[in-house]
Amino acid sequence: MKVKYIICALAAALLSTSCNDFLQEDPKGQLTPGTFFSTQDELDMATYALYRKVCETQTNTNPTIPAWQGDDITANPGSNKQAYAEVDGFRPANNNKGVEAVWQVAYAAIKASNYIVLNANRTPTTEEEINIAVGQAKYWRAFNYFRLVRCFGPVPLVLDNEVDYERTPATVEEVYAQIVQDLQDCVNTLPTSYSTEPRFLNGVNVYITKQAAQATLGAVYMAMAGWPLNQTQLYADAATQLKAVIDGVNNGQYEYMLEPEYKHVYAPSHNYSNETVVGINYSGSFAWVEDSQMTLSHLYESLGGWGDGWGEIKFWKEFPEGPRKDATYNPQILENNGRNGETNLLDWWDESFTEQHPMFCIFTVGEGDTDYDYTKPSNITLMTNGHRHRMIRYSEVLLWYAESQARADGTPNAQAYECLNQVRERAGEEPVSGLSADAFINLAVQEHGWEVAGYWVAMVTRRDDQMRLNLLEQAFNERKANTPVEVAPGVTRQETILIDASQTWNGESSVYLPYPATDAEINTNLTR
Repeated sequence: MKVKYIICALAAALLSTSCNDFLQEDPKGQLTPGTFFSTQDELDMATYALYRKVCETQTNTNPTIPAWQGDDITANPGSNKQAYAEVDGFRPANNNKGVEAVWQVAYAAIKASNYIVLNANRTPTTEEEINIAVGQAKYWRAFNYFRLVRCFGPVPLVLDNEVDYERTPATVEEVYAQIVQDLQDCVNTLPTSYSTEPRFLNGVNVYITKQAAQATLGAVYMAMAGWPLNQTQLYADAATQLKAVIDGVNNGQYEYMLEPEYKHVYAPSHNYSNETVVGINYSGSFAWVEDSQMTLSHLYESLGGWGDGWGEIKFWKEFPEGPRKDATYNPQILENNGRNGETNLLDWWDESFTEQHPMFCIFTVGEGDTDYDYTKPSNITLMTNGHRHRMIRYSEVLLWYAESQARADGTPNAQAYECLNQVRERAGEEPVSGLSADAFINLAVQEHGWEVAGYWVAMVTRRDDQMRLNLLEQAFNERKANTPVEVAPGVTRQETILIDASQTWNGESSVYLPYPATDAEINTNLTR
């Protein structure tokens, strides 16, 4: 184990990027194909270095700030939350820390991926081992381009590790074509399971498998079928990929499942759950680990937390009651977080709270990193914990199939109903039947929004659904109107982030983030 720690640390250091973007890196001193990839251990080193970069894409909330455009999350307009508030109000500056971060960490992971894709075949090892390493690299390259293209639109398509200060952004369609090609390669070459560490840990596949790539490809096809490409025929391709995963689960070939109780979906006691289809691993076992710095992200600042993301009031109001809502938001809030022995439970709209918004509890943990109980104090001594980020969950695969099948065929089939109802019943809702196609599709979209509400690390957040369905302008207008919401009999509350009456919707310029200033100053092609 100690040897692997040293190998991982060495590889991570040699493949690391500076705090500036990929265009500004100095390639001197990096490992070169002529001096590396001479053994299986060195191939593993490169893969471990990649996973270190993958962890860094989500260690903290900065690279996840685009999710604040969604109608599920809002932020404190004051304090130190200006970066979140800018995105929440559809007006981020090009030096916004989230704009900078999502760009930098994505391209750092892409660079580490390219290094493997271009050089792994030099390794004197088996074809299977090369396929595994290249498959991890192509997957995370595709994953990060999927992130970039939805956040920025046209972006430089970098498939080498050459320094080029004048790369012209590829079109959205060109970027998606590369994403699809990489994921198809993963589906065709990756195994369905692993058996040794670190590929398999604590009962779950940590490395990407064929079925994980299929689930991701299904989500990508859905994105392409919606805005801005509107290639609606790809809903059928999405359904095909997602059905293959579900059928594999049903026949016992694949390991995925739904946690029987929703309270365990994000619980530390179920950190290694096979509900997770794609996860970023914070196991502590290997040197790529960077603990998830989100323990305090949901807890109000007035209670000793960071309060990075609050729940939007209208979304909370429409969220169905039941175990899913109780595991997503605090049903009630312990006064002062019990810091002085308080036991009184209050509603979030109580005048004693300055925040006056629903409080998420997904990342919150109890004392000693235990499962959180809202009636007891949350742990505020931990900045980080080992929360395994659930990038894709099996519940999402079920809902994605239900929606894409109904859109492709014009009506939901029996399997689509079964998938939708599995998710609903686990959430404490009644099964549905006999819906029109539109009603079924809308319900599947709503259910996905409720499944990922407040979980800004998900691969497909509520913001991403709204972008695909061209609903972000509607979210903008609703925030601008800021209609009071009755949160209890005779009690109304409004949002804190306000969109000024003079601010108008500017189409793509409102959807996409600006290119980060650090890169735009170097590459004159990065303009809108």
